Amino acid sequence: MSDQELIELIKEDHDYLGYVYKNNKDSCISFMRNMSPKTSPDDLNDIFQDAIIILYEKIVNEDFQLTATIQTYLNSVCRFQILNKFRSDKKKVNHDNNFEIIVDKLNYDNSIQDNLQPIEQSEETQFNAIERALKAIEKAGGNCYELLTLFWYHKKSVEELTTHFGYSNSANTKNQKYKCQKRLQKLAINYQNG
Repeated sequence: MSDQELIELIKEDHDYLGYVYKNNKDSCISFMRNMSPKTSPDDLNDIFQDAIIILYEKIVNEDFQLTATIQTYLNSVCRFQILNKFRSDKKKVNHDNNFEIIVDKLNYDNSIQDNLQPIEQSEETQFNAIERALKAIEKAGGNCYELLTLFWYHKKSVEELTTHFGYSNSANTKNQKYKCQKRLQKLAINYQNG
């Protein structure tokens, strides 16, 4: 099956995204490890998961044209994210109490809330879209599905999530949760509109 045929199948059924995930993960992780040997395996997995979600979001956009192989596209996205990580790591300094603080412009948004914003309309289509999006995130792998379900359904605190996932501090946990929520929101909007 060609990559273009696979993209057409993904447009019709997001379950095929799992096929892309499984067939490209090892190569992408190896590519990133060669590029950045000191990046932790968890960070590499998170970056790969982000790349899969980016690919999916591009595929569901009708204007998307794949100009390389899926593997090359994912490697390119991963490379870009690794370079962004290098830039953000340069902005980190050690504080007296050994916590890392990020100076200048940072990826953490202080306006992030620890709860979901209420849905204004309780239409069934919105809930179905959210459930479908959550299932797509689960199939894509990574930590997002577990993080969101532990927070929303099991009512775990940010501190508990920080310990569970081994993040360096609660600010990083909030930032990761925020990214996951944004991914879920984008996917749900696509499902609701599609």
